[in-house]
Amino acid sequence: MHCVSDVEMIKHLLDYDKIATINVLGRMRFTKNWKIIVDNINRPKGFILKSDEWNIIYSPEDEVAKNMLENMNLKGQDFAGILKKYYDLIKSREEIDWEEQCYLYYMDKKDLDLTRIKHEVKELRVKDALVVNEYYTYKSKDSLEYIIDCIKNRPSSAIFDENGVPISWAVVREDGSMGIMYTKEEYRGKGLAVSVSIDLAKKVFDIGWVPYVHIVVDNIPSIKLAESIGFKRYGEIVWFGVK
Repeated sequence: MHCVSDVEMIKHLLDYDKIATINVLGRMRFTKNWKIIVDNINRPKGFILKSDEWNIIYSPEDEVAKNMLENMNLKGQDFAGILKKYYDLIKSREEIDWEEQCYLYYMDKKDLDLTRIKHEVKELRVKDALVVNEYYTYKSKDSLEYIIDCIKNRPSSAIFDENGVPISWAVVREDGSMGIMYTKEEYRGKGLAVSVSIDLAKKVFDIGWVPYVHIVVDNIPSIKLAESIGFKRYGEIVWFGVK
């Protein structure tokens, strides 16, 4: 396998299925610390994107992906939202340390319906990161800084109460996905999440990107919300780490 810096070398692979590779395209667009590993320097048939601690593998040919994984030291590696078939390959030969199985949803622009926004939606401010972090499912010692980065560098949407405190929100993550969606419990059932999600999807289209989201497979409320506002299910992806 070979490390390359020219994205044009894998453009034909990225273009083969732009939804399957959307998180790769997102990390290339919205982050800086990444590198590309290909199977063949002359005419790549598969690649692995290494972005910080994360790995994402893709090839239109399953045998190519299998060979690349067999030539990679998988011990201690973390994988970010890769297609489930690659997760299955890795799981067949390695012990999985942790995992989160998700569905990949995306939206076509023709399905964006702005008439369903029924609330005043604004952008999050940096100071709102404290509130967002307090309710964040994956809150950690580093999560506040992460949320601040999302708010400062990419689109966000939120609805605020009469005191200017956010009560429903969503951001765009470093891979270009919509996430960290949350509505405070006492405000649920009023359609706030619909307004926030559609507003953010519009902002994503406005920057020339495609709205997409990873939803944990058993998160039925989020699945119903996504499908009700025009998101389409592509398939299963998995976030996981290898022991």
